[in-house]
Amino acid sequence: MSDLRTNLQRLADSADPLPVDDDLWQRGQASRRRGQALVVAAVLAIIASVTWSAVLLGTGDREARTASTDVVPGGAIPSRIDDIPSDLEVTTQLDLGLASAAFISSTTSDPVVITATDGVPHRLGLPGWIRDGTELGERVNQSLALSPDGTRLAWQAADSDDGHPVIGVLDLSTGEWKAYAQSPGAGIRLREMSWSPDSAWLAWIADDLPNVQVGRLRPGSAPQSDVTALTANIQDVAVSADGTLVISRPSGGLYEVEGDDATRLTRADGVGAGRFSPDGRQLSLRSGIDPTSFTLDLATGKVLEHPFPAGTFEDAAVLQQGWLDDRLQLLLVQSSAMPDQREMVVTTPTVGPTSTWRRSVGLVEAGPAVDLSLAVDLVPDLDGTSSQQLTHDFGDPFGSDPRDLSWIIGLGVAAAIAVLMALRWLLRRLLG
Repeated sequence: MSDLRTNLQRLADSADPLPVDDDLWQRGQASRRRGQALVVAAVLAIIASVTWSAVLLGTGDREARTASTDVVPGGAIPSRIDDIPSDLEVTTQLDLGLASAAFISSTTSDPVVITATDGVPHRLGLPGWIRDGTELGERVNQSLALSPDGTRLAWQAADSDDGHPVIGVLDLSTGEWKAYAQSPGAGIRLREMSWSPDSAWLAWIADDLPNVQVGRLRPGSAPQSDVTALTANIQDVAVSADGTLVISRPSGGLYEVEGDDATRLTRADGVGAGRFSPDGRQLSLRSGIDPTSFTLDLATGKVLEHPFPAGTFEDAAVLQQGWLDDRLQLLLVQSSAMPDQREMVVTTPTVGPTSTWRRSVGLVEAGPAVDLSLAVDLVPDLDGTSSQQLTHDFGDPFGSDPRDLSWIIGLGVAAAIAVLMALRWLLRRLLG
């Protein structure tokens, strides 16, 4: 290669230069400069299109981060509640502050609390929590209950030294928790817990075959508790602000627990004990299939009905979450039309001139909805307008961009190709 280059250089030096017109030389030089300018412009255009795509992508990230760090000073229930990813880190720092929701994750079987001011879920390492039994007969936690005011969390902790079940109650503001040993037999599992509307009493159910244990606990510096063993199967339990216990049975009927006995309040079937109203006069009921909410009037023994408006739900299973006041209830409605999620609905016990029925208050993924408890005290007083937001959109709590980013990348590539083709066409015209 070097010999060929040397020979060509020798021939070029020995040849007479061809005469070139000055005007032609200048046009060639100008064309060369234009070509160089177009190349530079093409490079700059490609850089600009890539930068533009990056800016759009970065904007999405900033929006997501802003949404996930959105702060509501007084706290709010999220407008959407989803299960946590399985790789979310467990935290043992329990002084989380006010909470809006709590549930047992269907992906990890761990307790989850959503903080009320920022909508961020926290996977908790609660003392004594057992998420998967490794031995035959070992109990696994099935119940978790957040108080209506969002300040306390209850769960079944490790059994006491003598084998009795222990209820743990966590103060979310301080991160401190207390253990309250209960008196039923050893090794039993609490399968349901619920708080009174004033967040003072905690009711629970535990299977202790052939009996069912029903108990109540008033946690605090001077705790009160008692347990009743009943022989019949018990489905649900509710407790009022004065400590009154009401249970329901799958065979039908609602009963008030008094001492070692249970007195029937109604023979109604297809319903279960839900939540007491703050004044203790009414008990909202769980129900299935029928698109109607039911409420027991304790003074008359009548079951009040509020049929859902036409065109809303063709069928509905109703889980009661609590009362906003003595008139308004917060329901969690499951319909066959949306099997993967549940819808929050605010309603009154009956239909009338001043009744309320409002859907789309919030959405809950099916997994968390199974044992969800909400801090209903965080729902604002209704102002009578349909535009009022009763929950808050905190965005994606994990900071991922909810948008499909492929269109941004595609636009960036398309812009670069368009610029190159336009410059190629322009270059051909300039060069003749």
